[in-house]
Amino acid sequence: MIRQLEPENFHKAATVLAGLAAWNVYVTAVLQQTSPGRIYVDSVAQPSSVFAISIDCAYLAGNPHNDAFNAGVTQVLETTLLAGNRVNPADPELCICVDTPAWEPALADILSHWRWPPIWGANNHYIFAKPRLNWRDKLPAGYTIAQLDAKLLEAQGSQLPQTIADSIRIGWQSQQTFLQNGFGFVALHKGELVCWCLADVTVGKKCEIGIETAPTHRRLGLATAVTAATIEYCQQAGFTHIGWHCGQDNPGSMGTAVNVGFVLERPYNFYTFHYDEPGHYAELGRFYFQAAMYEEAADMLEIAIETDESPPAYVYFLAARAMAQLNEPVALDYLQTAVATGFKDWKLLCTLPEFAPYRNNPDFPRQVS
Repeated sequence: MIRQLEPENFHKAATVLAGLAAWNVYVTAVLQQTSPGRIYVDSVAQPSSVFAISIDCAYLAGNPHNDAFNAGVTQVLETTLLAGNRVNPADPELCICVDTPAWEPALADILSHWRWPPIWGANNHYIFAKPRLNWRDKLPAGYTIAQLDAKLLEAQGSQLPQTIADSIRIGWQSQQTFLQNGFGFVALHKGELVCWCLADVTVGKKCEIGIETAPTHRRLGLATAVTAATIEYCQQAGFTHIGWHCGQDNPGSMGTAVNVGFVLERPYNFYTFHYDEPGHYAELGRFYFQAAMYEEAADMLEIAIETDESPPAYVYFLAARAMAQLNEPVALDYLQTAVATGFKDWKLLCTLPEFAPYRNNPDFPRQVS
């Protein structure tokens, strides 16, 4: 049995969700109804199993051995989120976190009927402890740091980096909501926004932030400086809980967090579905490739290509790399198609070791001057 709570009853799930809320500000935001969300329970009067959904993630908490509730979660997923009725229509994927590892076998059963397998991931959650540096000492020459306010957003106009626009659209649903409830700081170089640290969610005195740097401006210390400037603002604004989530495969983000004064609160696993089938298989292929599981990567990438009307160049290129690792001649075909569809990183192409056996082939792609 599963029941959807009315917003006025969200507080009834607070006890079961307390463990997740302690390190996921989005959960608190849903409970306090400062951010959109849905909550499903096994019992309205006294919940013991809870499925909560925020605009960022979905969460399973409480008793994982409740078969009737778990079957209800499967039904909810199939009739709502996976069918297009989403809390956040702008988000291209569904991420699921659990409060204890005991949920993982149950989650496998819940998702077993979905037509493509979930992507397993590993993240770290950090919590800010105390400042470790003055950002003004870390800012490289030629760069300035500014708050991302209404004036700066208007001045950027169409030049605003797409990643920032997407973060505001997906995470806040509108620029107005971001300006009212969120905050952000950016590094500028000759008027261009090249590094940014934005609030992902805020509720009361709690917030979570994230960072990104434009590729051509990395390794200059900008992420550290902009994050430290953002932390300074958070402390002045009275935030007492500042969280940071990042992938365990992102050493740059983890290093930035530690450098500015965050400490590791916990590692955790999550499961992701891309609502777009080709995109999901492409991401699954990338996951397997990074794990050196080349046969599995090749299989997933071929499905991505078969199910997409116009596969992007990076999918063909990654398929070529996987096939090359397996010494399959079709690697050259995929590589040629990657170049034909827009791949242009000739330096990378000429340095990857898996393509060494193919470089003397007259059909191996070469840059035309």
